Amino acid sequence: MDLHLIARDGVFSTADAARLGLDRNALTRVVRDGRCLRLATGWYAVVDGEPPVREELHRLTAIALGRSLRGRAALSHHSCLVVAGLPTFAADLTTVHLTSLVPTRGGVPVSRAGVAVHRRVGNLRLPVPDTLEAHRPRLVPTAWAAVQAGLVAGPEAFVVPADAALRAGTTTWAALDRAVEVFSTHTGIGPVRAARSVVDARHESPGESRTAFLLAALGHEVEPQVELVAEGRLYRADFRIAGTRVLVEFDGAVKYEDRRALFEEKQREDALRRAGWVVVRLVWADLAEPLRVARRVAAALALAA
Repeated sequence: MDLHLIARDGVFSTADAARLGLDRNALTRVVRDGRCLRLATGWYAVVDGEPPVREELHRLTAIALGRSLRGRAALSHHSCLVVAGLPTFAADLTTVHLTSLVPTRGGVPVSRAGVAVHRRVGNLRLPVPDTLEAHRPRLVPTAWAAVQAGLVAGPEAFVVPADAALRAGTTTWAALDRAVEVFSTHTGIGPVRAARSVVDARHESPGESRTAFLLAALGHEVEPQVELVAEGRLYRADFRIAGTRVLVEFDGAVKYEDRRALFEEKQREDALRRAGWVVVRLVWADLAEPLRVARRVAAALALAA
């Protein structure tokens, strides 16, 4: 039996399997054979090759739980973001988050480790489920999920998906502002509200989003994706410290697996320096060391003065 015939988005239930004559004993055998993975009570994922781990495992588990609670709760927080294909930061991938759609004090009781169902907030109302797409879990609005992620894991966890969602067109500035207002009485909203000024669709990666957040926290006003001309060629820098000749570049290092790309980047940086620009290059490890970054930027500003 090809399990892909009964799976939707890689996930199927015991009810799905039963329609094709697979009972619990049969499912136990295919789990033992490594052809599928049990995600939750009555829910499985098809396994092709290595078993899913981390973000992919979270995505599949979230889809399963979202489908099982489809009429009563919607995926939220970082679980919504992962299922929507948006980046996250500092997300606890061992816990799936949902928000109740039930307007009762009790909400949706779930007694299972690794699942958090939050009470209904504000006027959360989602469109009536499409019975033709019963395999899709319901999701809170993207802006809500970004704010919720920030409330749980801090303001950077809000900035990273908010930037990506704006860039992808899956949310708007107005939606982000409304979401911040909806959660205005929640613990942790202050730092998220303050981080709203950092959000910018021009940040092209989670690394750039985190760099912008760090520079803002250090008191620097920056201009993202600045175009410059050096030695007759047009270049684009990740950030310019506003009003200065200091550029800040985030280096994810992936592009430098190609030695030619490394050589071209060095040529680019040399040209910018000859044109009078001071370049500060940051990597992932630097983002966890704000004092080190502060010293390097301060030194660059002194050199450029």
